[in-house]
Amino acid sequence: MPQDRPTAAQLWSGEISFFSLDTDLIQSAGYSFDAGVLNQLPQVFPKTMQLLLTEVTAREIVSHLMKSVTQAMGEFRKGSDTLKRSVGIDMDQIDKLFEALSVVSSAEAVFRERVDSYAERCRGEVLPIGGGDMMPRIFERYFAGLPPFGARKDKKAEFPDAMSLLLLEDYARDHGTRGVVASRDEGWSEFAGKSEYLYCVKSLDALIALFEATGEHAKTLADRIASAVEDENSFVRAALLDGFRTHIHESSWNVENVYSGVVPRVEAATCEADVISHVLQSDRTKVWNLEEDKSVWVVELTASLTVEVQIDVTFYVWDAIDREEMELDTQTVRRKTNIEVKAFLTVGGAETEVDPAKWDVGVEIAPGQYEIDVGEVEPEYSGD
Repeated sequence: MPQDRPTAAQLWSGEISFFSLDTDLIQSAGYSFDAGVLNQLPQVFPKTMQLLLTEVTAREIVSHLMKSVTQAMGEFRKGSDTLKRSVGIDMDQIDKLFEALSVVSSAEAVFRERVDSYAERCRGEVLPIGGGDMMPRIFERYFAGLPPFGARKDKKAEFPDAMSLLLLEDYARDHGTRGVVASRDEGWSEFAGKSEYLYCVKSLDALIALFEATGEHAKTLADRIASAVEDENSFVRAALLDGFRTHIHESSWNVENVYSGVVPRVEAATCEADVISHVLQSDRTKVWNLEEDKSVWVVELTASLTVEVQIDVTFYVWDAIDREEMELDTQTVRRKTNIEVKAFLTVGGAETEVDPAKWDVGVEIAPGQYEIDVGEVEPEYSGD
């Protein structure tokens, strides 16, 4: 690695002309190219930079997204077979129509288009897999134990990473430039540590922070926007709270640790969630100034939310006479939990002394997936 961290001058002058993302970080962002950090990156990084994804990463993303499609296809076929066996319904025509949809190829094409479109939004491209000398170079690193290959028993799994990293290093060398790679994988960090052409950061937050606006002017703007958020009568605060509520309502909630000391089985599913309170972590506020429009600022706000989740609980018991499970009782319980949420505000007009009510404010929060711990629940009816 040329040095521990690229400087602002290197980033904005074009000395560092590209960045790249490992699959793990895109997965951790929920593959949400149109929300959250991934959506903000194209707005805030310098116009002298571009995103370079590798063909390896692109295929890994598509493969991961296809898992839910494959699962849904399996459930469809299982349901079709069940109807044939249990009811005797002729499903042949429906099965043929389903096969004619070419679900796998259609889904793969849709997912790949999302990847290619995102690279294009970031003024970049997907680098094709290297030429004939690539595999000998990868095997040379493999047998020598060089990064990203380590001493781990599963180092064969690092072949895709080696391909991606060599492609990116080759691009930088061939174009006389340098790049930043983002990955939590230690192999990527170790590779960059020995490369003359690559820097490495370990998260999307660390990547986008490289482009953050600094200095007294940026701090003044951040403080002004933060004050507007804290003002109970502020339009900015109302917009942010609406964003929090929408995010909580539209997020996925998984029920964890639900059990009963009375009945053998309990099923639970969330049906509603609401924000009870919030606390802004003002020391974690970040700001970016759009290069194409200096009057617009992007602000990242981190908040701790207290959320109340409504959960429908169903209790089941075993009927020894009919030898089947039966529903004993249903009820609704509520549980509170604390979560951390990051919101991006796009603010126009904050540089002037205009009333915040006249600012142009947009709020964006990436979709979330949270867990709610229910604990012990008991039926209200336990029999005679």
